[in-house]
Amino acid sequence: MKRRLQTLVAAALSLTMCGQAFALGSASYSSELISTRSLGQGGTGVAGTQDDPVVGYTNPAGLTLMKGTQISAGLSYANAHPSFKSAVNSSGFGTSVYSKSSAGQVSGGRATSVLVPSFGATIRSEDGRWAAGMAVVSPYGLETHFSGDSPVRYQSTDSRLRIVDVTPTVAYKVCSGFSVGVGYDYYNAAEGQLDKAVNVNALNASLSGAGGPDGFSRLNGTGDGSGYHVGVTLRPNEHHQIGLVYHSSVRIGLRGDYEVSGLSGNSAAVFGGSSFRTDATAPLFIPQNVSLGYSYMPNKNWMLEADAAWYDWYAARELSVVFENVTATQNKVLQAGNPTVFHPRKTLNFGFGANYKRGDKLQLRGGAYYQGAALPESAFDAAFIDLPRYAVTVGASYALTPSLGMDLAYNAVFFHGRAINAPGAANSGSGYSGTFNSFANIVSASLTYRTAASL
Repeated sequence: MKRRLQTLVAAALSLTMCGQAFALGSASYSSELISTRSLGQGGTGVAGTQDDPVVGYTNPAGLTLMKGTQISAGLSYANAHPSFKSAVNSSGFGTSVYSKSSAGQVSGGRATSVLVPSFGATIRSEDGRWAAGMAVVSPYGLETHFSGDSPVRYQSTDSRLRIVDVTPTVAYKVCSGFSVGVGYDYYNAAEGQLDKAVNVNALNASLSGAGGPDGFSRLNGTGDGSGYHVGVTLRPNEHHQIGLVYHSSVRIGLRGDYEVSGLSGNSAAVFGGSSFRTDATAPLFIPQNVSLGYSYMPNKNWMLEADAAWYDWYAARELSVVFENVTATQNKVLQAGNPTVFHPRKTLNFGFGANYKRGDKLQLRGGAYYQGAALPESAFDAAFIDLPRYAVTVGASYALTPSLGMDLAYNAVFFHGRAINAPGAANSGSGYSGTFNSFANIVSASLTYRTAASL
């Protein structure tokens, strides 16, 4: 239970910002690090023609194209370099003085490195009519870090969110060229944390008291939830295939705790000392989304695919935290600014990729994708760094043996900087104005084992 409500905040916003979307996710905390093969081919895979054992997540109907039994295990490494360049001096916002808020100064994010595993398994009946699969992926997640003296410190100094989706799937080939599939999604928010500074000056002023140095707060939480996804594939002939997938919205009930330290003066009197801790709950929403993919295979060596995805962030429009076992006065202070309203936009994402078979052992692939930002300037939060992004991807497959193959992929992700003017509450000293930017490298590798065994 003590995994802090931060998962709440990190999850809700993370979600909208899709932190690092790779496989056509959507902005905010969607990481979409689904599989090595997809990462190498512009984040595509919805059409179901990539011969990827993780197809149960990207489009379960594609299971009927997976011959025999296939098992894959992969690991992706993401390294991001976020930054914030202040546009004005600290005197422009409130009374607090920032050591890194002079115009032009860069404060932020130390490089963030994460490892994300993936797993996929498929098996098909001998006649090709039925197929089943299991995928374990991490379509949502984030991690950001800013220095404790940054002008954005009252929004975030450290945020972290880890979400795993375990999805068993089944598919049926209705007729030649047309298949349907369905999957159950069990989402587990295994880790969530949001750390930020507390403006004790502003807090004590609201309680008619004297100021004090910054305090520190941490919100942690964990939880789970379930949903579903359905997909179809249509193959009118050997050169064309279309895939369509719907993923349902999912509510993850987060439970954790909130703690604050470094209180002084009137705030310490309200909370019974310089530190305080209590249980907290909040909902986190995975957005419903629809993906469409088209694959063109001009000959046996080439395969081209274009995907588009629509994400509906309406369910994640606000984050409402409930603090438990608190007095009326404590709750009044804690509820300031709660719920947090995000007003997220619906987003469209696009990906394109190509795969070339160079003989029986080697395949080469590449592509590109674009993902828009979900949060408007009025709801921008440094914990999620929701920036539009463009990526160039390359990848390769090599058959080590007739049964064992290896995939490699690299993504260079370019984030489009956003100028944010966040004045904060009057005389709170919590405002900032400047430009957020980032760049990320992603490297992924996987092994796939294939056998003729069938249902």
